Amino acid sequence: MSAMLNAVTEKVAQRAAETAQTAAIGLGAGLCLLVGSVFLAAAGWIFLLSITTALLACLIMGGVFFGAGLVMVAVVSIRSRNLKRKREAELLRIQAQQRAQPFGGVEGIAALVIALINGFKAGKKTRL
Repeated sequence: MSAMLNAVTEKVAQRAAETAQTAAIGLGAGLCLLVGSVFLAAAGWIFLLSITTALLACLIMGGVFFGAGLVMVAVVSIRSRNLKRKREAELLRIQAQQRAQPFGGVEGIAALVIALINGFKAGKKTRL
């Protein structure tokens, strides 16, 4: 019973860690997009005023932060798809494991008797 409880607790902890990591990456992406947007807005404003080296710096920094934010959004998207696939594969594995477990009670005894009879029949056929 405690092994089952430990397995459930471990699953919950793993899911919480994955969610926290995804949230942290998403927060970083949002922050980069915000900073990039500010720099791009500042660069656009400076461009309207005059063309200087400060403008070029703002455009480069804004583009870098904005690009980094887009890359992080793509990473979060790919990561969430991979985590979803892992969860689906784990669910299928658990379902297969449950189906493979022997029956209990009368069903288990009946299955054992049927297997024993089939074994005796197979043995008789090989001796002939």
